[in-house]
Amino acid sequence: MTSPTPVTFYTTAELAREAGVTRRTVMHYAELGLLTPDQVTASGRALYGPYALRLLRDVMDLRALGVPLDEVRDMVILRRATHTVGGTYRRDWTREDIPLGDEQLRIIHARLRLLQEAYARQAEGLARFDRWLTKRFTGGDVAPLEVGED
Repeated sequence: MTSPTPVTFYTTAELAREAGVTRRTVMHYAELGLLTPDQVTASGRALYGPYALRLLRDVMDLRALGVPLDEVRDMVILRRATHTVGGTYRRDWTREDIPLGDEQLRIIHARLRLLQEAYARQAEGLARFDRWLTKRFTGGDVAPLEVGED
């Protein structure tokens, strides 16, 4: 039987560096409740688990898409309730694990549908522009990014 891999924690500065943002950005999002430390040392230093990096990137993406901060915060709360500190999906979560009311969940659901519909409308056009730009600036040597790839 193998033992679980130990979780590596990030300091505020390390998390910021990994996400490509400033330390102040991480601190600001923490002050707003968008990011919550997974541990706090005896000296008061905030430590973030690996999933916090994913959440931070999600926060930045959602903000870039114009999602209001209160909805972003609720989405983060929902994600944290259904995932471990390491980022693994928890199959054992229940409705009681989610500290959001039904109305907040309805708002999240409506926002996610709007985002998915917008993405679907834009996906083919974005792929077409990517193909054209790839040919224009690389001579066609580089394979274009396919829709849905990271």
